[in-house]
Amino acid sequence: MTSTPQTAASPPVLIIGAGPAGLACAAELAFHHVRSVIVDPRVEVLHDRPRAKTTSPRTMEHFRRWGIADAVRRRAPLSPEWNRRVVFCETLDGPVITEFHDVFGLHGGPSDVFAECGQQVPQPVVEEVLREHLVSTGMVDFRLGERAVQVSEGPDSVTVTVERPDGVTYDLTGDYALGCDGGWSIVRDCVGATLEGTSAPRANLNVVFRSTALRPAMGDAVQYWVLGPDIPGALGPLDHDGHWWAGLAGAGDWCDAEQVPGLIAALAGVAPGDIDIEVLSTDPWTPRMLLADRFASDRVFLVGESAHLNPPFGGHGFNTCVGDAVNIGWKIAAVLSGWGGSELLGSYEAERRHVAAETIASALANLRASSPGISHSAEQLQATKNEEFHSLGLVLGYSYAGSPVIASAHEPAPSSVEKYEPSTAPGARLPHVWTRPGRALYDELGPGLTLLVPATADPQEVGQLVARAAARAVPLTVVALPDGDAWAPDEFLLVRPDQHVAWRGTRLHEADLDQVTGRPMTARHVLV
Repeated sequence: MTSTPQTAASPPVLIIGAGPAGLACAAELAFHHVRSVIVDPRVEVLHDRPRAKTTSPRTMEHFRRWGIADAVRRRAPLSPEWNRRVVFCETLDGPVITEFHDVFGLHGGPSDVFAECGQQVPQPVVEEVLREHLVSTGMVDFRLGERAVQVSEGPDSVTVTVERPDGVTYDLTGDYALGCDGGWSIVRDCVGATLEGTSAPRANLNVVFRSTALRPAMGDAVQYWVLGPDIPGALGPLDHDGHWWAGLAGAGDWCDAEQVPGLIAALAGVAPGDIDIEVLSTDPWTPRMLLADRFASDRVFLVGESAHLNPPFGGHGFNTCVGDAVNIGWKIAAVLSGWGGSELLGSYEAERRHVAAETIASALANLRASSPGISHSAEQLQATKNEEFHSLGLVLGYSYAGSPVIASAHEPAPSSVEKYEPSTAPGARLPHVWTRPGRALYDELGPGLTLLVPATADPQEVGQLVARAAARAVPLTVVALPDGDAWAPDEFLLVRPDQHVAWRGTRLHEADLDQVTGRPMTARHVLV
Protein backbone atom coordinates (compact mmCIF):
# COMPACT_ATOMS: atom_id res chain seq x y z
CA MET A 1 0.00 0.00 0.00
CA THR A 2 1.36 3.40 -0.98
CA SER A 3 0.26 6.84 0.06
CA THR A 4 -0.21 10.06 -1.83
CA PRO A 5 -1.08 13.46 -0.39
CA GLN A 6 -4.46 15.03 -0.97
CA THR A 7 -4.26 17.66 -3.68
CA ALA A 8 -7.61 19.43 -3.35
CA ALA A 9 -9.53 20.90 -0.44
CA SER A 10 -12.15 18.61 1.05
CA PRO A 11 -15.76 19.60 1.63
CA PRO A 12 -16.51 20.35 5.29
CA VAL A 13 -18.40 17.08 5.88
CA LEU A 14 -16.96 13.64 5.17
CA ILE A 15 -19.54 10.85 4.80
CA ILE A 16 -18.41 7.23 4.99
CA GLY A 17 -20.99 5.05 3.29
CA ALA A 18 -23.36 5.59 0.35
CA GLY A 19 -26.30 3.56 1.58
CA PRO A 20 -29.57 5.19 2.62
CA ALA A 21 -28.05 6.84 5.70
CA GLY A 22 -25.10 8.36 3.85
CA LEU A 23 -27.15 9.53 0.89
CA ALA A 24 -29.77 11.02 3.22
CA CYS A 25 -27.06 12.86 5.17
CA ALA A 26 -25.74 14.35 1.95
CA ALA A 27 -29.28 15.28 0.84
CA GLU A 28 -30.03 17.11 4.08
CA LEU A 29 -26.71 18.95 3.94
CA ALA A 30 -27.27 19.85 0.28
CA PHE A 31 -30.72 21.18 1.19
CA HIS A 32 -28.87 23.65 3.43
CA HIS A 33 -26.20 24.34 0.77
CA VAL A 34 -23.43 22.48 2.62
CA ARG A 35 -20.96 20.48 0.54
CA SER A 36 -19.98 16.92 1.42
CA VAL A 37 -17.91 14.05 0.10
CA ILE A 38 -19.17 10.45 0.11
CA VAL A 39 -16.74 7.52 0.17
CA ASP A 40 -18.07 4.03 -0.64
CA PRO A 41 -16.59 0.95 -2.34
CA ARG A 42 -19.82 0.31 -4.26
CA VAL A 43 -19.72 1.96 -7.65
CA GLU A 44 -23.19 0.89 -8.77
CA VAL A 45 -26.41 0.31 -6.87
CA LEU A 46 -27.16 -3.41 -6.97
CA HIS A 47 -30.76 -4.53 -7.46
CA ASP A 48 -30.38 -8.24 -6.70
CA ARG A 49 -31.01 -7.69 -2.97
CA PRO A 50 -33.86 -5.21 -2.49
CA ARG A 51 -33.50 -5.18 1.34
CA ALA A 52 -35.82 -2.47 2.68
CA LYS A 53 -39.09 -2.15 0.80
CA THR A 54 -41.18 0.08 3.06
CA THR A 55 -40.68 3.85 2.96
CA SER A 56 -42.72 5.37 5.76
CA PRO A 57 -44.90 8.50 5.57
CA ARG A 58 -42.34 10.35 7.72
CA THR A 59 -39.49 9.48 5.36
CA MET A 60 -41.62 10.48 2.40
CA GLU A 61 -42.24 13.85 4.13
CA HIS A 62 -38.47 14.33 4.28
CA PHE A 63 -38.25 13.39 0.61
CA ARG A 64 -40.88 16.05 -0.04
CA ARG A 65 -38.62 18.66 1.62
CA TRP A 66 -35.76 17.64 -0.65
CA GLY A 67 -37.99 17.64 -3.72
CA ILE A 68 -37.71 13.93 -4.57
CA ALA A 69 -40.98 12.43 -3.27
CA ASP A 70 -42.60 12.50 -6.69
CA ALA A 71 -39.52 10.96 -8.32
CA VAL A 72 -39.52 8.09 -5.82
CA ARG A 73 -43.19 7.41 -6.52
CA ARG A 74 -42.70 7.52 -10.29
CA ARG A 75 -39.88 5.00 -10.07
CA ALA A 76 -41.64 2.68 -7.61
CA PRO A 77 -43.07 -0.38 -9.41
CA LEU A 78 -46.03 -0.56 -6.99
CA SER A 79 -48.26 2.39 -6.18
CA PRO A 80 -50.03 2.96 -2.83
CA GLU A 81 -53.33 2.97 -4.73
CA TRP A 82 -52.66 -0.53 -6.07
CA ASN A 83 -52.81 -2.36 -2.75
CA ARG A 84 -52.70 -1.78 1.02
CA ARG A 85 -53.33 -5.30 2.26
CA VAL A 86 -51.37 -7.96 4.21
CA VAL A 87 -52.68 -11.54 4.23
CA PHE A 88 -51.92 -14.39 6.65
CA CYS A 89 -52.68 -17.79 5.17
CA GLU A 90 -51.87 -21.50 5.35
CA THR A 91 -50.46 -21.41 1.81
CA LEU A 92 -50.93 -19.10 -1.16
CA ASP A 93 -53.52 -21.59 -2.35
CA GLY A 94 -55.54 -20.91 0.83
CA PRO A 95 -57.15 -20.79 3.25
CA VAL A 96 -56.84 -17.22 4.54
CA ILE A 97 -56.40 -16.97 8.31
CA THR A 98 -56.72 -13.20 8.71
CA GLU A 99 -55.95 -9.91 6.97
CA PHE A 100 -54.66 -6.43 7.79
CA HIS A 101 -55.73 -3.42 5.74
CA ASP A 102 -54.36 0.10 5.11
CA VAL A 103 -50.92 -1.04 6.24
CA PHE A 104 -47.60 0.85 6.51
CA GLY A 105 -49.20 4.27 6.15
CA LEU A 106 -50.17 3.53 2.56
CA HIS A 107 -53.03 5.69 1.34
CA GLY A 108 -55.05 6.07 -1.79
CA GLY A 109 -55.20 9.88 -1.75
CA PRO A 110 -54.40 12.99 0.33
CA SER A 111 -54.39 12.38 4.08
CA ASP A 112 -55.19 14.63 7.02
CA VAL A 113 -52.49 12.85 9.07
CA PHE A 114 -49.39 13.11 6.87
CA ALA A 115 -48.27 15.21 3.94
CA GLU A 116 -46.98 12.15 2.09
CA CYS A 117 -48.31 8.61 2.41
CA GLY A 118 -46.03 5.60 2.68
CA GLN A 119 -44.54 3.97 -0.39
CA GLN A 120 -43.62 0.37 -1.12
CA VAL A 121 -40.40 0.62 -3.11
CA PRO A 122 -37.19 -1.45 -3.13
CA GLN A 123 -34.28 0.26 -1.38
CA PRO A 124 -32.05 0.23 -4.51
CA VAL A 125 -34.63 2.35 -6.34
CA VAL A 126 -34.57 4.91 -3.53
CA GLU A 127 -30.77 4.91 -3.55
CA GLU A 128 -30.68 5.57 -7.29
CA VAL A 129 -33.11 8.47 -6.98
CA LEU A 130 -31.03 9.93 -4.14
CA ARG A 131 -27.79 9.58 -6.11
CA GLU A 132 -29.30 11.31 -9.12
CA HIS A 133 -30.68 14.07 -6.92
CA LEU A 134 -27.34 14.64 -5.23
CA VAL A 135 -25.54 14.85 -8.56
CA SER A 136 -28.08 17.45 -9.70
CA THR A 137 -27.37 19.63 -6.65
CA GLY A 138 -23.66 19.89 -7.41
CA MET A 139 -23.04 19.78 -3.66
CA VAL A 140 -21.63 16.24 -3.34
CA ASP A 141 -18.26 14.80 -4.31
CA PHE A 142 -18.74 11.05 -4.84
CA ARG A 143 -15.66 8.88 -4.23
CA LEU A 144 -17.21 5.59 -5.34
CA GLY A 145 -15.07 2.50 -5.71
CA GLU A 146 -12.89 3.76 -2.87
CA ARG A 147 -12.82 2.61 0.74
CA ALA A 148 -12.35 4.48 4.01
CA VAL A 149 -9.74 2.57 6.04
CA GLN A 150 -9.11 4.91 8.96
CA VAL A 151 -10.76 7.84 10.71
CA SER A 152 -8.76 10.16 12.96
CA GLU A 153 -10.27 12.98 14.98
CA GLY A 154 -8.35 16.06 16.05
CA PRO A 155 -9.44 19.08 18.09
CA ASP A 156 -10.34 21.12 15.00
CA SER A 157 -10.87 18.60 12.19
CA VAL A 158 -11.37 14.98 11.15
CA THR A 159 -9.15 13.07 8.74
CA VAL A 160 -10.35 10.06 6.77
CA THR A 161 -7.78 7.86 5.05
CA VAL A 162 -9.16 6.54 1.78
CA GLU A 163 -7.86 3.57 -0.21
CA ARG A 164 -8.26 3.48 -3.98
CA PRO A 165 -8.75 0.22 -5.91
CA ASP A 166 -5.03 0.19 -6.82
CA GLY A 167 -4.04 0.27 -3.14
CA VAL A 168 -2.94 3.91 -3.12
CA THR A 169 -4.19 5.84 -0.11
CA TYR A 170 -4.82 9.51 0.47
CA ASP A 171 -6.32 11.66 3.21
CA LEU A 172 -9.47 13.75 3.27
CA THR A 173 -9.75 16.34 6.02
CA GLY A 174 -12.99 18.07 6.99
CA ASP A 175 -14.78 19.66 9.90
CA TYR A 176 -17.01 16.66 10.63
CA ALA A 177 -17.33 12.99 9.68
CA LEU A 178 -20.49 10.91 9.53
CA GLY A 179 -20.20 7.15 9.96
CA CYS A 180 -22.87 5.69 7.68
CA ASP A 181 -20.98 2.45 7.14
CA GLY A 182 -23.39 -0.05 8.65
CA GLY A 183 -23.11 -2.76 11.25
CA TRP A 184 -19.40 -3.42 10.63
CA SER A 185 -18.57 0.27 10.95
CA ILE A 186 -14.94 1.34 11.16
CA VAL A 187 -16.12 4.79 12.25
CA ARG A 188 -17.64 3.31 15.40
CA ASP A 189 -14.13 2.48 16.63
CA CYS A 190 -13.08 6.12 16.21
CA VAL A 191 -16.03 7.23 18.34
CA GLY A 192 -15.12 4.60 20.94
CA ALA A 193 -18.60 3.06 20.80
CA THR A 194 -19.68 -0.55 21.07
CA LEU A 195 -22.92 -2.25 20.07
CA GLU A 196 -24.89 -3.79 22.90
CA GLY A 197 -27.87 -6.13 22.72
CA THR A 198 -28.84 -9.55 21.46
CA SER A 199 -29.15 -11.57 18.26
CA ALA A 200 -31.62 -14.28 17.26
CA PRO A 201 -30.36 -17.88 17.50
CA ARG A 202 -31.17 -18.69 13.86
CA ALA A 203 -30.56 -16.99 10.55
CA ASN A 204 -33.38 -16.36 8.10
CA LEU A 205 -32.96 -16.43 4.34
CA ASN A 206 -34.00 -13.62 2.02
CA VAL A 207 -34.68 -14.66 -1.56
CA VAL A 208 -35.40 -12.73 -4.73
CA PHE A 209 -36.97 -14.87 -7.43
CA ARG A 210 -38.92 -14.63 -10.66
CA SER A 211 -42.12 -16.52 -11.35
CA THR A 212 -44.56 -15.79 -14.14
CA ALA A 213 -47.10 -18.34 -12.92
CA LEU A 214 -47.36 -17.46 -9.21
CA ARG A 215 -50.92 -16.28 -8.58
CA PRO A 216 -52.05 -16.29 -4.91
CA ALA A 217 -55.60 -17.59 -4.66
CA MET A 218 -56.63 -14.82 -2.26
CA GLY A 219 -55.78 -12.03 -4.70
CA ASP A 220 -53.31 -9.18 -4.56
CA ALA A 221 -51.49 -8.08 -1.39
CA VAL A 222 -48.26 -6.27 -0.58
CA GLN A 223 -47.27 -9.11 1.76
CA TYR A 224 -48.35 -12.71 2.28
CA TRP A 225 -47.41 -14.46 5.54
CA VAL A 226 -47.56 -18.19 4.86
CA LEU A 227 -47.73 -20.20 8.08
CA GLY A 228 -48.64 -23.74 7.00
CA PRO A 229 -45.39 -25.26 5.62
CA ASP A 230 -42.65 -26.77 7.78
CA ILE A 231 -40.52 -23.76 6.77
CA PRO A 232 -42.93 -20.81 6.98
CA GLY A 233 -42.18 -17.52 5.34
CA ALA A 234 -43.35 -14.15 4.10
CA LEU A 235 -43.28 -12.99 0.50
CA GLY A 236 -44.58 -10.26 -1.73
CA PRO A 237 -44.36 -8.78 -5.21
CA LEU A 238 -41.55 -6.41 -6.16
CA ASP A 239 -43.30 -5.32 -9.35
CA HIS A 240 -46.07 -6.35 -11.73
CA ASP A 241 -43.67 -8.34 -13.94
CA GLY A 242 -43.18 -11.49 -11.86
CA HIS A 243 -40.36 -10.47 -9.52
CA TRP A 244 -40.90 -11.50 -5.89
CA TRP A 245 -39.11 -11.32 -2.58
CA ALA A 246 -39.41 -13.97 0.13
CA GLY A 247 -38.14 -14.42 3.67
CA LEU A 248 -37.79 -18.02 4.85
CA ALA A 249 -37.83 -18.39 8.61
CA GLY A 250 -34.75 -20.07 10.09
CA ALA A 251 -33.46 -21.27 6.70
CA GLY A 252 -30.39 -19.08 6.49
CA ASP A 253 -28.08 -21.47 8.33
CA TRP A 254 -28.59 -24.49 6.08
CA CYS A 255 -30.51 -23.71 2.89
CA ASP A 256 -28.74 -23.26 -0.45
CA ALA A 257 -30.05 -21.90 -3.74
CA GLU A 258 -30.91 -25.38 -5.05
CA GLN A 259 -33.29 -26.01 -2.14
CA VAL A 260 -35.07 -22.65 -2.44
CA PRO A 261 -37.50 -23.54 -5.29
CA GLY A 262 -38.92 -26.39 -3.22
CA LEU A 263 -39.44 -24.12 -0.22
CA ILE A 264 -41.12 -21.46 -2.36
CA ALA A 265 -43.35 -24.12 -3.92
CA ALA A 266 -44.39 -25.18 -0.42
CA LEU A 267 -45.36 -21.58 0.35
CA ALA A 268 -47.41 -21.54 -2.87
CA GLY A 269 -49.14 -24.78 -1.88
CA VAL A 270 -47.99 -26.74 -4.95
CA ALA A 271 -45.59 -29.58 -5.58
CA PRO A 272 -41.96 -28.75 -6.51
CA GLY A 273 -41.69 -28.43 -10.27
CA ASP A 274 -45.35 -27.45 -10.72
CA ILE A 275 -44.50 -23.75 -10.84
CA ASP A 276 -41.69 -21.82 -12.53
CA ILE A 277 -39.27 -20.38 -9.96
CA GLU A 278 -36.03 -18.72 -11.03
CA VAL A 279 -33.87 -17.85 -8.01
CA LEU A 280 -32.10 -14.53 -8.61
CA SER A 281 -30.37 -14.10 -5.25
CA THR A 282 -30.18 -15.50 -1.73
CA ASP A 283 -29.08 -13.60 1.34
CA PRO A 284 -28.84 -15.16 4.83
CA TRP A 285 -29.37 -12.69 7.70
CA THR A 286 -29.67 -12.92 11.45
CA PRO A 287 -32.12 -10.68 13.32
CA ARG A 288 -30.07 -8.40 15.57
CA MET A 289 -31.26 -6.02 18.27
CA LEU A 290 -28.19 -3.86 18.87
CA LEU A 291 -27.73 -0.27 20.08
CA ALA A 292 -24.47 1.66 20.33
CA ASP A 293 -23.58 2.84 23.82
CA ARG A 294 -22.74 6.22 22.34
CA PHE A 295 -23.58 7.90 19.04
CA ALA A 296 -20.89 10.55 18.71
CA SER A 297 -17.65 12.18 19.72
CA ASP A 298 -17.05 15.90 19.24
CA ARG A 299 -16.71 15.78 15.45
CA VAL A 300 -17.65 12.24 14.43
CA PHE A 301 -21.23 10.95 14.41
CA LEU A 302 -22.73 7.50 13.88
CA VAL A 303 -25.75 7.50 11.59
CA GLY A 304 -28.05 4.59 10.80
CA GLU A 305 -26.93 1.00 11.24
CA SER A 306 -23.51 1.96 12.54
CA ALA A 307 -25.43 3.12 15.63
CA HIS A 308 -28.36 0.70 15.79
CA LEU A 309 -29.53 -2.56 14.23
CA ASN A 310 -33.02 -3.99 14.40
CA PRO A 311 -34.97 -6.71 12.60
CA PRO A 312 -36.97 -5.51 9.60
CA PHE A 313 -40.32 -6.48 11.15
CA GLY A 314 -42.38 -3.32 10.87
CA GLY A 315 -40.19 -1.81 8.15
CA HIS A 316 -38.49 0.72 10.43
CA GLY A 317 -34.75 0.17 9.91
CA PHE A 318 -34.22 2.15 6.71
CA ASN A 319 -36.61 4.87 7.87
CA THR A 320 -34.84 5.29 11.21
CA CYS A 321 -31.59 5.80 9.29
CA VAL A 322 -33.16 8.66 7.33
CA GLY A 323 -34.45 10.21 10.56
CA ASP A 324 -30.92 10.14 11.99
CA ALA A 325 -29.55 11.77 8.86
CA VAL A 326 -32.05 14.63 8.90
CA ASN A 327 -31.38 15.30 12.59
CA ILE A 328 -27.60 15.52 12.39
CA GLY A 329 -27.61 17.06 8.90
CA TRP A 330 -29.49 20.27 9.72
CA LYS A 331 -27.55 20.69 12.95
CA ILE A 332 -24.15 20.47 11.26
CA ALA A 333 -25.40 22.89 8.61
CA ALA A 334 -26.54 25.33 11.31
CA VAL A 335 -23.16 25.18 13.07
CA LEU A 336 -21.20 25.62 9.84
CA SER A 337 -23.44 28.55 8.88
CA GLY A 338 -22.78 30.24 12.21
CA TRP A 339 -26.25 30.25 13.75
CA GLY A 340 -26.02 26.91 15.52
CA GLY A 341 -24.23 26.91 18.85
CA SER A 342 -21.76 24.37 20.16
CA GLU A 343 -24.40 22.50 22.17
CA LEU A 344 -26.55 21.80 19.11
CA LEU A 345 -24.46 18.88 17.90
CA GLY A 346 -24.45 17.34 21.36
CA SER A 347 -28.23 17.06 21.19
CA TYR A 348 -28.04 14.52 18.34
CA GLU A 349 -27.46 11.56 20.63
CA ALA A 350 -29.95 12.83 23.20
CA GLU A 351 -32.65 12.99 20.55
CA ARG A 352 -31.98 10.02 18.33
CA ARG A 353 -30.74 7.31 20.68
CA HIS A 354 -34.08 6.94 22.45
CA VAL A 355 -35.89 6.84 19.08
CA ALA A 356 -33.60 3.99 18.02
CA ALA A 357 -34.24 2.20 21.33
CA GLU A 358 -38.03 2.49 20.89
CA THR A 359 -37.73 1.21 17.33
CA ILE A 360 -35.65 -1.78 18.40
CA ALA A 361 -38.16 -2.60 21.14
CA SER A 362 -41.04 -2.57 18.65
CA ALA A 363 -39.12 -4.66 16.10
CA LEU A 364 -38.25 -7.18 18.84
CA ALA A 365 -41.91 -7.44 19.83
CA ASN A 366 -42.80 -8.05 16.19
CA LEU A 367 -40.05 -10.67 15.91
CA ARG A 368 -41.32 -12.52 18.96
CA ALA A 369 -44.84 -12.45 17.58
CA SER A 370 -43.48 -14.30 14.53
CA SER A 371 -41.58 -16.96 16.49
CA PRO A 372 -42.33 -20.69 16.20
CA GLY A 373 -45.00 -21.88 18.59
CA ILE A 374 -47.10 -18.73 18.37
CA SER A 375 -50.78 -19.41 17.79
CA HIS A 376 -51.95 -19.08 14.19
CA SER A 377 -55.50 -18.16 15.13
CA ALA A 378 -56.94 -15.01 13.60
CA GLU A 379 -57.56 -13.54 17.05
CA GLN A 380 -54.00 -14.11 18.22
CA LEU A 381 -52.49 -12.79 14.99
CA GLN A 382 -54.59 -9.64 15.16
CA ALA A 383 -53.55 -9.11 18.77
CA THR A 384 -49.82 -9.70 18.29
CA LYS A 385 -49.10 -8.50 14.75
CA ASN A 386 -51.19 -5.35 14.41
CA GLU A 387 -48.42 -2.96 15.49
CA GLU A 388 -46.15 -4.39 12.80
CA PHE A 389 -48.47 -3.07 10.09
CA HIS A 390 -50.06 -0.10 11.88
CA SER A 391 -47.35 1.87 13.65
CA LEU A 392 -48.04 5.56 13.00
CA GLY A 393 -47.57 6.27 16.71
CA LEU A 394 -43.95 5.18 16.35
CA VAL A 395 -43.44 6.59 12.85
CA LEU A 396 -44.96 10.04 13.43
CA GLY A 397 -45.38 10.33 17.18
CA TYR A 398 -41.84 10.17 18.56
CA SER A 399 -40.82 13.28 20.50
CA TYR A 400 -37.59 15.08 21.28
CA ALA A 401 -38.96 16.47 24.54
CA GLY A 402 -36.24 16.43 27.18
CA SER A 403 -33.56 17.35 24.64
CA PRO A 404 -31.27 20.19 25.78
CA VAL A 405 -32.29 22.21 22.70
CA ILE A 406 -36.04 21.77 23.14
CA ALA A 407 -37.67 24.45 25.30
CA SER A 408 -39.58 22.09 27.54
CA ALA A 409 -38.93 20.81 31.03
CA HIS A 410 -41.00 17.70 30.41
CA GLU A 411 -39.89 14.29 29.26
CA PRO A 412 -41.85 12.79 26.36
CA ALA A 413 -45.07 11.12 27.39
CA PRO A 414 -45.31 7.36 26.76
CA SER A 415 -46.66 6.85 23.27
CA SER A 416 -48.52 4.02 21.60
CA VAL A 417 -46.75 2.32 18.72
CA GLU A 418 -50.01 1.98 16.85
CA LYS A 419 -51.92 5.22 17.51
CA TYR A 420 -50.66 8.64 16.49
CA GLU A 421 -51.95 11.66 18.43
CA PRO A 422 -51.08 15.01 16.78
CA SER A 423 -49.44 17.39 19.22
CA THR A 424 -47.75 20.80 19.23
CA ALA A 425 -45.94 20.08 22.50
CA PRO A 426 -42.26 21.05 22.21
CA GLY A 427 -40.34 18.09 20.79
CA ALA A 428 -43.23 16.73 18.74
CA ARG A 429 -43.49 16.67 14.96
CA LEU A 430 -45.55 19.65 13.86
CA PRO A 431 -48.98 18.29 12.90
CA HIS A 432 -49.63 18.22 9.19
CA VAL A 433 -52.36 20.39 7.70
CA TRP A 434 -53.22 21.32 4.11
CA THR A 435 -53.21 25.06 3.45
CA ARG A 436 -54.81 24.54 0.05
CA PRO A 437 -55.20 21.55 -2.29
CA GLY A 438 -51.77 20.02 -2.82
CA ARG A 439 -50.02 22.52 -0.56
CA ALA A 440 -49.05 21.52 2.98
CA LEU A 441 -48.13 23.77 5.88
CA TYR A 442 -44.76 22.01 5.79
CA ASP A 443 -44.19 23.53 2.35
CA GLU A 444 -44.35 27.02 3.89
CA LEU A 445 -41.62 26.39 6.48
CA GLY A 446 -38.20 27.93 5.95
CA PRO A 447 -34.83 26.13 5.88
CA GLY A 448 -33.95 27.59 9.30
CA LEU A 449 -36.35 28.25 12.15
CA THR A 450 -39.97 29.08 11.38
CA LEU A 451 -42.29 31.09 13.61
CA LEU A 452 -45.93 30.11 13.20
CA VAL A 453 -48.05 33.09 14.17
CA PRO A 454 -51.70 32.97 15.35
CA ALA A 455 -54.25 35.47 14.06
CA THR A 456 -54.28 37.19 17.47
CA ALA A 457 -50.57 38.02 17.38
CA ASP A 458 -49.24 41.51 18.08
CA PRO A 459 -47.14 42.55 15.04
CA GLN A 460 -44.79 44.55 17.27
CA GLU A 461 -44.07 41.48 19.40
CA VAL A 462 -43.37 39.44 16.27
CA GLY A 463 -41.03 42.16 15.03
CA GLN A 464 -39.07 42.04 18.27
CA LEU A 465 -38.43 38.31 17.87
CA VAL A 466 -37.42 38.83 14.25
CA ALA A 467 -34.91 41.43 15.45
CA ARG A 468 -33.54 39.06 18.10
CA ALA A 469 -33.09 36.35 15.49
CA ALA A 470 -31.32 38.77 13.14
CA ALA A 471 -28.93 39.79 15.94
CA ARG A 472 -27.93 36.14 16.29
CA ALA A 473 -27.81 35.54 12.51
CA VAL A 474 -30.56 32.92 12.94
CA PRO A 475 -32.59 32.45 9.74
CA LEU A 476 -36.23 32.92 10.72
CA THR A 477 -39.28 32.55 8.50
CA VAL A 478 -42.59 33.96 9.74
CA VAL A 479 -45.74 32.09 8.67
CA ALA A 480 -49.35 32.71 9.67
CA LEU A 481 -51.10 29.73 11.18
CA PRO A 482 -53.91 28.49 8.92
CA ASP A 483 -57.41 29.75 9.70
CA GLY A 484 -59.50 27.34 11.70
CA ASP A 485 -56.47 25.41 12.96
CA ALA A 486 -57.68 23.54 16.02
CA TRP A 487 -54.36 22.45 17.53
CA ALA A 488 -52.71 25.84 18.26
CA PRO A 489 -55.30 28.61 17.82
CA ASP A 490 -53.74 31.17 20.16
CA GLU A 491 -50.15 30.00 20.56
CA PHE A 492 -46.92 30.81 18.80
CA LEU A 493 -44.93 27.83 17.57
CA LEU A 494 -41.21 27.91 16.85
CA VAL A 495 -40.41 25.08 14.45
CA ARG A 496 -37.02 23.61 13.56
CA PRO A 497 -35.80 22.67 10.09
CA ASP A 498 -36.77 19.04 10.74
CA GLN A 499 -40.42 20.08 11.34
CA HIS A 500 -40.27 19.43 15.08
CA VAL A 501 -41.60 22.04 17.51
CA ALA A 502 -38.76 23.69 19.44
CA TRP A 503 -40.88 26.06 21.58
CA ARG A 504 -44.49 27.09 22.00
CA GLY A 505 -46.13 29.80 24.07
CA THR A 506 -48.38 32.81 24.15
CA ARG A 507 -45.66 35.40 24.89
CA LEU A 508 -42.90 35.70 22.35
CA HIS A 509 -40.45 37.37 24.72
CA GLU A 510 -40.22 33.99 26.48
CA ALA A 511 -38.96 32.21 23.35
CA ASP A 512 -35.36 31.24 24.12
CA LEU A 513 -33.56 31.41 20.78
CA ASP A 514 -30.26 30.67 22.47
CA GLN A 515 -31.46 27.38 23.90
CA VAL A 516 -33.10 26.06 20.74
CA THR A 517 -30.05 26.93 18.64
CA GLY A 518 -27.64 25.33 21.10
CA ARG A 519 -25.86 28.43 22.34
CA PRO A 520 -23.95 27.60 25.56
CA MET A 521 -25.50 29.00 28.72
CA THR A 522 -22.36 31.02 29.46
CA ALA A 523 -22.72 32.83 26.12
CA ARG A 524 -26.39 33.68 26.35
CA HIS A 525 -25.96 36.97 28.13
CA VAL A 526 -23.89 38.41 25.28
CA LEU A 527 -26.85 38.84 22.92
CA VAL A 528 -30.09 40.29 24.26
